[in-house]
Amino acid sequence: MRSREARSVPPGTVQAHGIRRWWLNRSLRAKGLIVVAVPLIALMGLTSANLLLQQNESNERSISTNARNLQEAAYDVLADTVNGETGIRGYAATRDPVFLAPYTLMLTRIGAERKALRQAAVIVGVGGQQQAVDATTGQELAKLAQLRSAISDGSSAANLRPALLNGKTTMDRLRRQVAGLAAAPTALVAVEHNKITTLQTKTELLDIAGLVLALLAGLAGVALFTSSIARRVGVNAENARRLGEGQPLAPILFAGDEIGRAAESHLRAEALLARRATELTAARDAAVQATRAKNSFLSSTSHELRTPLNSILGFAQLLQLSELSAEDSDGVQRILGAGRHLLALINELIDIARIESGDLGLSLEPVLVRPLIEECGQLMAPIAAERSIRIIQDCAHPALAVYADRQRLAQVLVNLISNAVKYNHKDGTITISCAEAGAGQASIVVTDTGPGLAPDDLERIFIPFERLGAERTAVEGTGIGLPLARALTEAMGGHLTVSSVLGQGAAFTVSLTRAPDLIHVPAPSPAPAALAGGPQVPAGAGLRVLYIEDNPANVEVVARFLRSRPNITLLSATSGRAGLECAVRDLPDIILLDLHLPDLQGEEILNELKAGPATAAIPVAVLSADASRGVIHRLLAGGAFAYLTKPIELAELAELLDSFAWLQDQRTQPAIPIGPA
Repeated sequence: MRSREARSVPPGTVQAHGIRRWWLNRSLRAKGLIVVAVPLIALMGLTSANLLLQQNESNERSISTNARNLQEAAYDVLADTVNGETGIRGYAATRDPVFLAPYTLMLTRIGAERKALRQAAVIVGVGGQQQAVDATTGQELAKLAQLRSAISDGSSAANLRPALLNGKTTMDRLRRQVAGLAAAPTALVAVEHNKITTLQTKTELLDIAGLVLALLAGLAGVALFTSSIARRVGVNAENARRLGEGQPLAPILFAGDEIGRAAESHLRAEALLARRATELTAARDAAVQATRAKNSFLSSTSHELRTPLNSILGFAQLLQLSELSAEDSDGVQRILGAGRHLLALINELIDIARIESGDLGLSLEPVLVRPLIEECGQLMAPIAAERSIRIIQDCAHPALAVYADRQRLAQVLVNLISNAVKYNHKDGTITISCAEAGAGQASIVVTDTGPGLAPDDLERIFIPFERLGAERTAVEGTGIGLPLARALTEAMGGHLTVSSVLGQGAAFTVSLTRAPDLIHVPAPSPAPAALAGGPQVPAGAGLRVLYIEDNPANVEVVARFLRSRPNITLLSATSGRAGLECAVRDLPDIILLDLHLPDLQGEEILNELKAGPATAAIPVAVLSADASRGVIHRLLAGGAFAYLTKPIELAELAELLDSFAWLQDQRTQPAIPIGPA
């Protein structure tokens, strides 16, 4: 295996050399031990040396002290002996006892002083000299005692003279012996003083060196910590921030310690993120292409599926307007029911696909809940009445509002109510209630009295095409109503949940963000045509309609429908260019325009019609199988005055033409004079 120093240098790092490289490759534990241990070892060495010097100094001071003690003891013995001799001489000269006072004092102290001298001599190691001094001191004391006794007995001065001379000789010898005894300690004290001075100097120098070394070691530790740990940790922290923000990393030093491995991890993470970013970009591009393809597929699928349904439902509606037998009328009704059921299924499938692709356009705005519940309840009331099911509305908060797309929220509620009708008991009830649901939330609950759901089925019902076995019963359905309702609710920022007790029904709760309370203002009811004040003439008198459509079946449906309206003239064109030429040549009163034509798109035709001075004022109503809200809004904003989706409901087309014919009649009627004739 290769050592740390032999590892290859990864990209994005800088290689150090020499001692710095060795230091960077040590682990943080080793660095810490080195940074802490080196100053400690130096401090311990300096402390030991200092203690040793202090011990030597203490020994030398002890030797010097013992020498001084010996010297002082010897001089004390000599001084007291001299004082005793002086006192005896004065007493001999004057015979006055007063002069014996020094002698008497000497006798009281000389014993202790001689003992101290012996002890000091033993410590210093000069016992032989001390014994000589002690012997001479004893001789002198004995002679002084004899001399005192002789003086007290009255001996004459002539008789005392030899004794005094002999005592002086002894004292001179004692002085010489004491001087000899004190000479060695005096020299020793001088030597020891020099040694002590030298040791003190060394100790001071060692203390200074220790302080300097400690300061240098501290500075070195700080420098090592800063350069190899703190600064690199800071670089790692900065690189972590850059990594989180997607910025390029700063260069790092290659090292084998934990910080170096963390830095290399950042580099690997950067490379991984770069690869992931490339992959995500490719995936995003693929998703965008897939979304475009899906949107194109939805548009074409919507058109292709609605186009044949337009013929089926159109001709079925024409048959419904004809005089048919009861059996044929029932057959036509079944055709219309099946066709509209298929149309609803197509619409729901396309809505789910749009939600999944994120192409569902929503307009979230404050929506009053209570009026919407009333509208949906009224819409579903006939279906519920067929099974004797009552719809109860229980919304005690008239000003409650939520943020939602009103059309899509109505679609959700209709799906839930329809589901509650289909799976309810005969003579059952459906309760639609609304209430506040915590801070900033409101809920709409649709409760039925049906058979309910088992706990394991509460989430299965939101799986597309999952009907829990109802497909084997007479209950109609596709299994995508509830999944679509949940998807629409979530697209509006809410959530749809269900609770149920088996055998007691189910409750579906739509929770949405609450909006500020609103005051409900009822919409004005549309005035009937009879109140318009116009003359009672057949609707559409002299109305010319141009239908630009490439599908002959669709043209045939409209043509047959308009046969019952003899005052309407139908013109048709099977291509966009032919339609434009017909519009310029014949100047129709209204144009019905299909969007998908073989040569031109309907949006292009609309733009050319609005740009032409002769055709700009002609109203254009779009009839298309494309039910995309974005397309509808774009065409209406581009100048179309109406948009009808295929399959065409002939009743809607009739209402559109009647409304336009009435407006035409209003414009052509003469003004009625007001006031006196």
